[in-house]
Amino acid sequence: MADFSRIARLLNVPAHDMNNEWRILRRLPMDLSTHEQLIYLAVSPEKVAMFPAFSTAARKLLLLPIGTANVERSFSTMNRILSSQRCRLLPEHACQLMQLSVEGLQVPDVRNARDDEKQAFSDMIDRAYKLWLTHPRRGLY
Repeated sequence: MADFSRIARLLNVPAHDMNNEWRILRRLPMDLSTHEQLIYLAVSPEKVAMFPAFSTAARKLLLLPIGTANVERSFSTMNRILSSQRCRLLPEHACQLMQLSVEGLQVPDVRNARDDEKQAFSDMIDRAYKLWLTHPRRGLY
């Protein structure tokens, strides 16, 4: 038996009603995995009357945004990382590269650091800049 308590709580519909409606709905020939059938369940007057909790849940699910700017940026980052030159990366390596690219390195706050920590940080930046300069850049002279 399906348990809809968590989904019902998220969508603010009665879990008991969803469980009762599911007992009937699962025996119908409709396939709720298709977008069209989910829309039909959400807006059809006879389905709304027969399955009010599931219709409400379907309407709320259909109103969720499909994509956000963060998701789109993540896909762009993934496409840059998983290029044809790096097509053999292991999943954990690709995940680590994604995290580095999206979240960046943890850079310590050196405003209240000791002099030796400030010097170490400055040396790290100098090494990174020199390494960056060793690679040819397009359009930079």
